[in-house]
Amino acid sequence: MTTTADRTRRAAQMLAVVLAGALALAACGSSRPAARTGTSGGVSLSAPALATSLAGADGTGWVVVRMGGAAATFNDFWELFARPAGSTQWKLVTPAGVASNGGLVMTQSGSGTLVTGFRPSQDLTFSPLAASADAGAEWAQQPPLSPGLANVPGALAGNTASRLLALTDTGDVDEGTGGGSAWTRLTTLRALASSSAGKACGLTALTAVAWTSAGTPMVAGDCSKPGAVGIFALTSGAWHTVAPVLSGTAARAGADVIGLAITGEDTTAVLAVGSGQSAAVIDAWSADGGARWALSPALHGATLTAGATPSVSFLGDGSTGLVLAPPTGHASTSEAYTIGWQGSQWHALPQLPAGSGSGQLATLAATAAGVPQALVVDRGTLTIWQLGSDQWTLQQTVRVAIPYGSSG
Repeated sequence: MTTTADRTRRAAQMLAVVLAGALALAACGSSRPAARTGTSGGVSLSAPALATSLAGADGTGWVVVRMGGAAATFNDFWELFARPAGSTQWKLVTPAGVASNGGLVMTQSGSGTLVTGFRPSQDLTFSPLAASADAGAEWAQQPPLSPGLANVPGALAGNTASRLLALTDTGDVDEGTGGGSAWTRLTTLRALASSSAGKACGLTALTAVAWTSAGTPMVAGDCSKPGAVGIFALTSGAWHTVAPVLSGTAARAGADVIGLAITGEDTTAVLAVGSGQSAAVIDAWSADGGARWALSPALHGATLTAGATPSVSFLGDGSTGLVLAPPTGHASTSEAYTIGWQGSQWHALPQLPAGSGSGQLATLAATAAGVPQALVVDRGTLTIWQLGSDQWTLQQTVRVAIPYGSSG
C-alpha cells in the first residue's frame, strides 16, 4: 500500500525537473489547434482508452489504469503498476511529483527499461518523461516533451537503441535520441495526410507510433476510404503504406488502428471497422515488417454496436487482450476477449463474479505463464482477478491513497 507520505517523499525526484521544464518551455507552446487523435466518423467505436498493459522483455508486467473520482473535478488520477519479473504481486510505481490527471503513456526502451510520460492537463502544456530500469523502484527524469503527448495509449514508442518516437497532441510525430535528450520532427498529421500514402487511405487522425526491429519508424492512424488501413513506415526518406488490405464486409468503411505493437519481427495491429450493426474489431499480424498480413475473424457484438470504449493490451507471445466498456447509460456490462498470435478465433472471457464489487473492469494483463488477469478499479482500490477453470479468482487487492482535491 502506498500512502500520501510515500508520494510526498517521492515527489522530490521529479519536481525540480518539471519546474525547470515549465520555465524552459513556456515560450515553446504551439498555437496550432490540437489534432484529432480519436476515431474517424465512419467507425462507431470510441477512441482507445489509455488503460492498458504490456509485457516487458525482461518479464516485468506493466499496467496503466485510471483511479479516483470524477474527471470533471480533477479527482481522477492515472496510476502505473508493475509486477517485477519472478513476482506474482503488482505494486504501485507511478513516478511522483507531477499530477497525472491528464493520463499516462508508457513504452519499453531496451530490455528491462520502461519510459512513461505524463499527458498535459490543466496548466501543464508539455509532457514530463521518466525512465526506470528496475521495475519502477527508481525513476530517472528525462527532458520533457513539448507539445505534450497525444491522448492515445500508442503515443510513445521506444527501441533498444534508446530512441523514442512520440505522437503529440498537435499531431506531430517526433523522434527522440539519447532517451529523449534531443527531439527531431519526422512528420505531422497534415504532412502525412497530404502525402501519396496518406491520400490513398484518406488519413484523418494519428493513433500510434512504433519501431520495427530494423529501426524503421512506423506510424498508424485512421482512414476514411473503404477497405484502407493506415499503417506507414519511413523508408528511403518517404512514408510508404505497410498495411493489410481489408475485404468483404470489413472493406465497406474506413478502418481505425486502435492498437499497434511490435515484438521482435512480429507486428500486431488492432483495427476497428464499420459502424452500427457492422461494427467489428479485427486483429492483423505481420511477421515481415508489413509486407504480408494475416487477419483474424471479425469480432462483433452488441457492445461494439453501441459504440464501446476499447482497452487494448498486448499480453506477450503475440496475444492481444481487449476490454469493451459500454458507453455511459448503456445497460450492458464490460466484455473481455483474448486472441493469440494468428489465432483462429476470439475467446470471450467469463463475466467477473457478483462478489467483485462495484468497480469497473479497466484492462487485461497476463501472468508470466500467459494466464489472463482482469484489473478492476473502484475509486482508490485495484483488485486483480485471475482466470482458472473458466472462473475468476481474486488474487490481490491494492489500495492507493488518492490525493482528492489536490489538482482542483
